Amino acid sequence: MRLALEQAYFAVGVSRPNPPVGAVVVANGVVVGKGFTQAPGLPHAEVMALADAGGRAIGADLWVTLEPCCHYGRTPPCTLAICNAGIRRVFYSHGDLNPLVCSQSKSILEASGIQVFGGVIANEINAFYEAYDYFVRTKRTFIELKVAQTQDGFIAGKNGERLAITGEEANSWTNRLRAASDAILIGAGTLEADDPLLSLRGEAGNPPERIILAGKKTISLNNQMFYKGKPPIVYSQVPQPEIENLADVRLLKHESFASNWNQIIDDLSKAGMHRLLVETGSRLSSLILEACAWNRYNVWVSPKKALEGLSWALKVEVKDTSEDQLVSFFNTNNNQ
Repeated sequence: MRLALEQAYFAVGVSRPNPPVGAVVVANGVVVGKGFTQAPGLPHAEVMALADAGGRAIGADLWVTLEPCCHYGRTPPCTLAICNAGIRRVFYSHGDLNPLVCSQSKSILEASGIQVFGGVIANEINAFYEAYDYFVRTKRTFIELKVAQTQDGFIAGKNGERLAITGEEANSWTNRLRAASDAILIGAGTLEADDPLLSLRGEAGNPPERIILAGKKTISLNNQMFYKGKPPIVYSQVPQPEIENLADVRLLKHESFASNWNQIIDDLSKAGMHRLLVETGSRLSSLILEACAWNRYNVWVSPKKALEGLSWALKVEVKDTSEDQLVSFFNTNNNQ
């Protein structure tokens, strides 16, 4: 199932608005097929894995991260492909909340003589599908915020210069979250201070869409993001003449941050994006918290002290200051 989850990461940003799914076919303890869900209208993970396995799928087991679909949409139901392939047992992890699928596949497969087992390593995979579940319920993008602070509450140096705050574990966690996200958003201040690429830094998966919230700042073309990878999306209240040929510039229609933020989330939701990761700076964190338009805030607290620097909207304290600690807050008003 963990191998199937690794496959699912390659469907993030490809399958939307369909869920990212990974599947593995195992015969006599040997992996004989694997696959992940393709773009809408193309094969799902189960079909890809079965095609990869070919005749070796007869009498084999299918491991899939999400409950197989059982309805006709852009493609035929995966349950039909599973039955036709001669699969003996199906193991899946997460139940699909889509009412066209929810809890119906098991009985369909069992009626064909296939044994079905659900909830396999569910604790690990439920988090991966949290944003998809939210999207199914609300048709809205799940907004995940992340920041790293020193023990004494600073997120950057005195003049806004970048600080190496967290260690390897926190950085690996961040890269994995990036890989599970459809898009990453930063503010213009972070762009100017850090000149980031917002890459996965070697993590397996697809590069997420990169989004810059410019506000009323004019963005310079002297940022490496505009020359490496897919052109980023820039949301701006003012024209951006220097980068109009290097980015997808989208003008914001309102004066207030809250209204413009809603416009951005409306836009991403219509595009079928399940998870937006926002890596906030000081100013952006304050604006988003004031707007109360987020789902979860992840704060990595380092044992390091800066003594001086750039503070932010919150100052999180932890009891154990010997290593990096993750503290997560949920917005109960925005988690339906």
